[in-house]
Amino acid sequence: MSNFFARISIFLSSLCVLHCLATPFVLLLLPALATFFSETFERILVLSVVPLSFAGFVPTWLRHKNYRLMRYYIISIILILFSQFVLHTGHAHTAGGSVTLLSWLKAGVTFSGALLLAWVVFQNNRHTHYCTHPHHHQDTARPLPEPHEEAST
Repeated sequence: MSNFFARISIFLSSLCVLHCLATPFVLLLLPALATFFSETFERILVLSVVPLSFAGFVPTWLRHKNYRLMRYYIISIILILFSQFVLHTGHAHTAGGSVTLLSWLKAGVTFSGALLLAWVVFQNNRHTHYCTHPHHHQDTARPLPEPHEEAST
């Protein structure tokens, strides 16, 4: 079941990344669609990504307890929440219709957090599949190479 939540988390984080990349271009090229890329849509994404990523990340993380991945997970959540609730711009635009510097900063922080979140949930799932020693606190998400057996003569 946690693999299901992890996949949803990766999907929603990726959707958030695409949203962050597309918003400035869509706002500049197609003003009629600006309401689709509203603050409400962003809040819905954030408020769904955070709990679903938690439900997908933590149960699999408890199997191997890779603290490096947990640190990255916490940083990604902080970046996303910081961009939404501290760098609140309300999609502020100047009178001429250009995007403000704060809007670009918010988009960059949100994009970074969402990209990091998608990566860390993917690495956590990958690590769980390769990990053969529960709670080993290995500091890498890659499998260890198999030892070579010497040929007996």
